[in-house]
Amino acid sequence: MRLTNLRCHRRRPSVERRRLPAVAAILLTVIVAGACGSAIPVVTFDPSTPCTTDGRQPGAYPDLEALLPTTYQDRTPDNVDSGRSCTPAALGTLADHGITGVRFAGATWDLDGTTALTVALFEADGLTPGEMIDFYQAGAVGNGKVDKLVTADITVGGRPGSRLDVLLSDGTGQTIVAWPGVENGRVFVLLASDLGDAKVIKALESFGSL
Repeated sequence: MRLTNLRCHRRRPSVERRRLPAVAAILLTVIVAGACGSAIPVVTFDPSTPCTTDGRQPGAYPDLEALLPTTYQDRTPDNVDSGRSCTPAALGTLADHGITGVRFAGATWDLDGTTALTVALFEADGLTPGEMIDFYQAGAVGNGKVDKLVTADITVGGRPGSRLDVLLSDGTGQTIVAWPGVENGRVFVLLASDLGDAKVIKALESFGSL
């Protein structure tokens, strides 16, 4: 996969090395492996309780799931679920930005082999696209299989966002793009594995109005 700017200006990547936070690990594992949505672990919890424990399950937060795209290339997602991250271990670098809890929802398409796509929505007070890219980058920087990282500023649907491209030592590539939702504190994230830059751009054009 070529690492390109996609109408953007480069930002200097962080050099911080950290353990991959739980939510990022789940999503990135799905993307790297191209695994089907049913392989995503379910960690049941009571969504009505205060945010003290992490969890994810289908239907946990239907209000967030309803904001996700329902089709990609005329296909419905292989998996749709939602959950929350409340512990410092799961929040990772988000905790450094003062985020104490995040609700999220995601729709995943298993396309072919190592090719997969996830569109996720994260919600927390004051959350920004740059913070979400830092969250994913922290895990990628600490991954011994990563050969190259490129971060950039980007515009999605007329809104300023951030992009991270990751090239792995086996030749596979990941693209992660984060952009703000209409409501403050909501950030959409597109995670693509071996999708190819042209299809990433087309997907962003389709989902940029979310």
